Amino acid sequence: MNKFLKQISFFALPIVAGIIMLFSVNPDKHYSYRFVEGECNNKASWIHDRIFLSDKKLDVVFIGASQTACAVKDALIESQISEFSHEKIHVASLGYCRGGRDIQYVMLKEVFRYKKPEVVVIEVTEDEPKKSHPVFPYLADTNDLFESAVFLNQRYLQALWKGLVIRFEYIRGSIFSLNLSAGDSAADYGYIPTNAVADSSLLIRNRINWEQRLNRNKSKLLRNIELRYSKHYLDKMIDLVQKNGSNVIFLYLRESGSNLSKPLLFDYYSSVSDIILLPEFIFSNPDNWSDATHLNDEGATLASEKIAQELAARILNK
Repeated sequence: MNKFLKQISFFALPIVAGIIMLFSVNPDKHYSYRFVEGECNNKASWIHDRIFLSDKKLDVVFIGASQTACAVKDALIESQISEFSHEKIHVASLGYCRGGRDIQYVMLKEVFRYKKPEVVVIEVTEDEPKKSHPVFPYLADTNDLFESAVFLNQRYLQALWKGLVIRFEYIRGSIFSLNLSAGDSAADYGYIPTNAVADSSLLIRNRINWEQRLNRNKSKLLRNIELRYSKHYLDKMIDLVQKNGSNVIFLYLRESGSNLSKPLLFDYYSSVSDIILLPEFIFSNPDNWSDATHLNDEGATLASEKIAQELAARILNK
């Protein structure tokens, strides 16, 4: 038995040592944000360059998922807020496809490391996302990876594996001088435009799905469990903003079929800060949707004009 354990240890120790070595490395951020090339219209490359390389200020930052990416026309909002305030206000939409507060947190950490935004606008939808973002492990430092062991993070082991993969590829690339593509990050702003108009059947199906979802009864205990991971990171984001002397504002961007005038966690959000609620006519017009969950360019224009008005009022009256 002792001989068998020794043999197991002989083979296991180098593996354990290799894993420890890999986790001791944090890939260069240029590498990390380019590693996910092809994701979300190469938005990660643009976010990297806007945070790390651009010498432009970042006064107002929008952070969220694809709803933000497709609804927040940062160039339009920047122009209108600057006009209202009679000074240049720099705005950037860092919305990144698919929900997950953990990836938004690690991006926001980098924002405050290199920029000093006065206002952080955090997207909220009908409900908080329940799971970790699949791209989070590729952008997270080792400490953030291990600290994501929050009950209930269903993707924790998967995150650790992805963290090992990118560190291995980073070291391999450094040794053999393998270069990632520079990525398409030439755009001045982060808005992802589309002129598509959603098929009416998609909107109807989404409305039916939401009716079914809202009719499901869940215990308070189960709700607290499924929201724990997301609220953990949302609290960290709010704390990060406040510690840096900036202001949090929430922006409610709902889907086409939910018909919820306020998010389910409205009381939770409003206990922290203001929530921008957009006019119902934007959401109720089927011509404003590119699909069941995202506004098209026409809808985004209407939404962004209202967002600019709401932000200008808050910035000027602060």
